[in-house]
Amino acid sequence: MTNHLDGADRRTALVEALAVLGSGPEERFDRITRMTHEAFGVPLTFLNLVHSNLVTTQSTFGWHQGSSVPASEQFCATTVLTPEPMVIPDTTLDERFAHTAAVAEHGIRFYAGAPLTMVDGTRVGTLCIMDAAPRVFSDEDVALLQDLARWAERELGHAIDRGRVRRVLDGLVPAPVDLPGYTLDALVAQQDDGGGDVADWRVAPDGALHVTVGRVSAAGPAAGLLAAGVHGAVAARTATAVQDAVAGLEAQLTADLSVASAVGSLFHLRLDPATGHVDFGDAGHGLTVLVRADGSTSSLHSLDLPLGLQPAAIPRSPGAIDLAPGDRLAVCTPGALTLGGLRHLDDLAALVRDEPDGAAAVARVRELVPEGAAVDVTVVVLTRR
Repeated sequence: MTNHLDGADRRTALVEALAVLGSGPEERFDRITRMTHEAFGVPLTFLNLVHSNLVTTQSTFGWHQGSSVPASEQFCATTVLTPEPMVIPDTTLDERFAHTAAVAEHGIRFYAGAPLTMVDGTRVGTLCIMDAAPRVFSDEDVALLQDLARWAERELGHAIDRGRVRRVLDGLVPAPVDLPGYTLDALVAQQDDGGGDVADWRVAPDGALHVTVGRVSAAGPAAGLLAAGVHGAVAARTATAVQDAVAGLEAQLTADLSVASAVGSLFHLRLDPATGHVDFGDAGHGLTVLVRADGSTSSLHSLDLPLGLQPAAIPRSPGAIDLAPGDRLAVCTPGALTLGGLRHLDDLAALVRDEPDGAAAVARVRELVPEGAAVDVTVVVLTRR
């Protein structure tokens, strides 16, 4: 059974995957804290990692390299909980920290920190500055600190080896969902060195089921890391309407995909379990088929382009269907259509139609995946009972 990580455990797993804890001083990190010191003229700068209820100083200017302190009451342990920088112009006026050792014993009066976020959306630490006197910190200062933090993120990201990426991504495979009147059966088979398939399903607070299947195509391990980023961005939009979710994903991810010369496609749906109504958006994926209870099949085609490639002047086109009892909706990634006997979407439709239920259909596909396959295969079958 897959181990599903909560936020704190995921952060710790990813920090460990970076393989830099206890490695000693490294110029690539020390250069960042040194330049941060020079940029702001503060006595203390830190590149800190937050993990296992500890804050570890990976690099610093003006303090003790490699030291670890309990995360409780630490500025950085609070900073990693939000995506935006945290600025405290006068720490003695902030009731969260005025009583802490950093303020009461070490005389820290100013703090500004930007979270360090990995491509899957997990925040693993901070780049921060401190001073013994209160300071005014402008919007331009915040922007500069964020730019320096992006530099730190890139250096940390380079440290992840493929094997560790694989273990982290395995922890992101969604847990099964229990939705009365429906079953969701899935196969997620990824390459050992981290593939580019995206698969997510979860029930929103309003009871609706959200399902996303997609693919990031890029060279080397970048595909797996970017896919994890897409997964994290999808998970953060569980309560968002379909069109807003796709638009938000596009706005958030386009820059990263462009830098990596990558292309991302996805199919995203929202099911109202009370009515069987499905709203969906398809960003250049085009690998979804509807199998009705009477055996008829139809493909859910889309004219929309992948993420980042749709012209701004052309709005994305939403779609909608209604699932009746016995209907099945099947979504796959391109790797499924490289398997023996599955060369076209019509082949997948026939396989789903001919099996007694979604679980049997997924089992059939699993049998077709060769041992050690150098391809990602994802198939999700949603059935209304």
